[in-house]
Amino acid sequence: MELTELLKLGFNKNEAKVYLVLIKFGKSDAGQIIKETHFHKNIVYDNLEKLINRGLVSYILEGNKRIFQIVSSRSIVEYFEKEEEKAAENKKQAEAISLEINKISKQNRFSQEAEIYRGINGVRSFYNWALEKGKDFYVFGAPQSSVDIMGDVFWHNLEAKRHAKKMNAKMIFNPSLRTWGKIIRSKFTEIRYFKGDFEPLTETHIQEDFVAIIVWVAEPIVFLIKDKRVAGSYLRFFEDMWKQAKN
Repeated sequence: MELTELLKLGFNKNEAKVYLVLIKFGKSDAGQIIKETHFHKNIVYDNLEKLINRGLVSYILEGNKRIFQIVSSRSIVEYFEKEEEKAAENKKQAEAISLEINKISKQNRFSQEAEIYRGINGVRSFYNWALEKGKDFYVFGAPQSSVDIMGDVFWHNLEAKRHAKKMNAKMIFNPSLRTWGKIIRSKFTEIRYFKGDFEPLTETHIQEDFVAIIVWVAEPIVFLIKDKRVAGSYLRFFEDMWKQAKN
């Protein structure tokens, strides 16, 4: 019998070496096992105790000396049969606990994720993903730089795809986008404008259970937050701004 065969069964290396000595000699005292394995006596006794607790090894007293031996040739089979039964029972218990955890999680936990998209291609990827959601969206704060960076063609295509999906949009633009707003206004698109001349370089996109904040710099960045509570909070904020915005 090879050491590797016992290792495959789940023995640790020290247990396997001690067990092999007992197979070789049939029975042995601790001194002989120490000599054969070259282990410290504490390691030998520790692993003998483990094997005894598993029901694989027993001992008898000859005078004042303990003589260790394998319980029987069937003991190793019986041990692993019991381990299989325990494993099956543990699996059932683990499955029950898993179901309970899942139940509690659904009741108590909100899913929250965050992602970042970078560059023009990142913005394209974000909007493609948003279109796939197929839900109405709300936008506020879009500056002229958003058109300059992405180009008219991109936004026209986006609008065409949104209309094809019958996705409605409410948008509050910065004053610099009045000309663009007139172009894209439609039965699917309501547009109003902020008061004043100050125009931040950020745009906020609210849709279903996520919020995206787009920073319109030379290499634009999209911060995407997937959280139903956050989206709801931003939507309420949008609704207040919508009442105050100009047509």
